[in-house]
Amino acid sequence: MQKKIPNYVTEIKPGLSHIISGEWNDLLNQQTEPTPFMRHEYLLALELSHSACQETGWLACVITLRDEAGLAAACLVYIKNHSYGEYVFDWAWADAYTRHGLAYYPKAIVSSAFTPVPGSRLLARNQFFRHALLQEVLAWCKTQQLSSLHLLFGSDIDIQTAKDCGLLERTTVQFHWQNPQTSTFEQYLNLMQQDKRTKI
Repeated sequence: MQKKIPNYVTEIKPGLSHIISGEWNDLLNQQTEPTPFMRHEYLLALELSHSACQETGWLACVITLRDEAGLAAACLVYIKNHSYGEYVFDWAWADAYTRHGLAYYPKAIVSSAFTPVPGSRLLARNQFFRHALLQEVLAWCKTQQLSSLHLLFGSDIDIQTAKDCGLLERTTVQFHWQNPQTSTFEQYLNLMQQDKRTKI
């Protein structure tokens, strides 16, 4: 017996205001690593406050897959003309593109703007739809003639899906400093002279 491949319709909307919050949040709650920074209310607030909008270099697009049961997959993609607010240092990539006569911007990122908190980015009912969603995003990036697609601070499942689709993984390092002599940040600051406290 052949396995039935689900039918779905792909939609591209200009921002979260075109997506029903309950649908988005229900899908988010089904993910392995949901965070408050991927909730519809948070992302929409970034748009409506003009923190993440075209004028600030964050043009939002929402790509969704729908089937007969409703919203099956969704992600927020930003078209970026700069790399500010991503917490990923890719200025060297942009410089390398420029030196070779190529345009690095505009590029696409799947992310929560200004939020370096890991979590689910490719919201999907199951792995079939997560994979299909990423394939649709990649196809859309080509039609928009974007230089590249970056999935920032994604969940382990998101990262594995990206690898399965042939995307490269960029590994970064974070350093976390701990001081056993102090239990609060205020105590830590009090150990310093005023000029050093001011700098921090």
